Amino acid sequence: MSAPPHEFRTVDGDPWAFTDVAADRLTLLYFGYTSCPDVCPTTMADIADAVTRLGADGEQVDVVMVSTDPERDTPEQMRSWLSGFNPDFQGVIGPIDDVVQAAKAYGIPVEPPEETDGNYLVTHGERVAVLRPGGDAIGFFDPGTSGEQMSAVLPELIAAQL
Repeated sequence: MSAPPHEFRTVDGDPWAFTDVAADRLTLLYFGYTSCPDVCPTTMADIADAVTRLGADGEQVDVVMVSTDPERDTPEQMRSWLSGFNPDFQGVIGPIDDVVQAAKAYGIPVEPPEETDGNYLVTHGERVAVLRPGGDAIGFFDPGTSGEQMSAVLPELIAAQL
């Protein structure tokens, strides 16, 4: 799946685009939000575990989380939350309509947050996309894939794609 054309901002204020995936790295991409009570923190913990298990190969993997709640996920909030998993993980924030379109370009269904009966509902992607240099998706990790399972596959992807 081809990289969508949208450009967002990192939590550090730098421009970031899906096509900016470095030539010597893979990127694990997740669409989520920091106030998620269960799936997002579990997914990020599994990704952190996978990167740690890779040892030196982990240096060839970037991790990016795109906020599906850009109104409430401030840069400071995202930086702090992601640093709890790994300080090298990058947070990205953009207009929610662009986030939804970008996620759908990768086949990941995400909807804009909505308020229903006094509840603020936010969606997240359940799959983690694996992006090769240039930002094209070469595969996905489905929900519930453990860090151990990810780390078993990533070295082959690194060897084949870099």
